[in-house]
Amino acid sequence: MSELKYDIKKVVEFLGGGIDETIVASLIGIFVSSVNDEFPVFAEAVTANDRSVIHKIGHKLKGSSANLGFESFRKICEDLEQHARNDLDFDYKAAFEKLGIEKQAIEEWFASVKANYGL
Repeated sequence: MSELKYDIKKVVEFLGGGIDETIVASLIGIFVSSVNDEFPVFAEAVTANDRSVIHKIGHKLKGSSANLGFESFRKICEDLEQHARNDLDFDYKAAFEKLGIEKQAIEEWFASVKANYGL
C-alpha cells in the first residue's frame, strides 16, 4: 500500500480534535468488531437478495463508518442501503465484494496499529 489510507490522528481530527487517541482506537476496535458481527448476516442477505435486511444492515454500518470518517466504507454501505430501500435492481453482490475488500483493509490497518494503543 503506497498511501496511508487510515490514520488514528486523522480520525481524531475528523471527530473534532481534543479526543485521546487511545479512546479513538478503542472506538475503531468496537467498529471492527461490530462489522465482523454483522458481516455473515449481511452476506446471507446479499446472497438471498433480501433487500429488507440489506437495507437495515447497510444503514447501520453506513452510520457507524460515517461517524469515524471511513468514507469509502460508508459510500459502499450507502449504495447498498439506498438501492435496497428503494427495491431497485443493483449488483448487490459486486458492491458487497467491494465492501469486503474495504473491511479487510480497515482490519489490517487496525491490527497493525492497535498495539500502539494497548489494545
